[in-house]
Amino acid sequence: MALKFSESAVITGDISFIWQTITDVASWPEWDEHFVKTGFEGPFVVGATGWNKPRGTPGDGGAPFTVTAVEHERSFSTDTKMPMGKMLIDNTFEPLPDGRIAISRDVEVHGGFAPMFKLFFLDGMRKDMQHSFLLLEAEAKRRAAAAAEGAK
Repeated sequence: MALKFSESAVITGDISFIWQTITDVASWPEWDEHFVKTGFEGPFVVGATGWNKPRGTPGDGGAPFTVTAVEHERSFSTDTKMPMGKMLIDNTFEPLPDGRIAISRDVEVHGGFAPMFKLFFLDGMRKDMQHSFLLLEAEAKRRAAAAAEGAK
């Protein structure tokens, strides 16, 4: 069984700072309220691994994930092992005119965990995704401003 859903938004900002922010996994809990803690070592490349603990999920540990695809400043995908299945997430970033970026996140939950995920986590995750897009925009702008200030 598979559960598929997606969310998208248009944010503003410099794609290089948006990319820098979203691929800095260790910093996610600092700017994205969705995450309690995360871990990631090494460069953000295909085959790299990390883990995250979303707010509201059971247990003390985090869910391990593997980066399965990366197109610099355009997209990345992850595969997360879950009880009785896995979650696949595809993130895309499309630059638009006037400094706008179309961002989308496509999620697939596979296996026996999908019905439980739908019942207990789907609505919250969808809502969190929209909020996370806005928080990403704000953090990328903060980083851009800090870089501009540092360049003076």
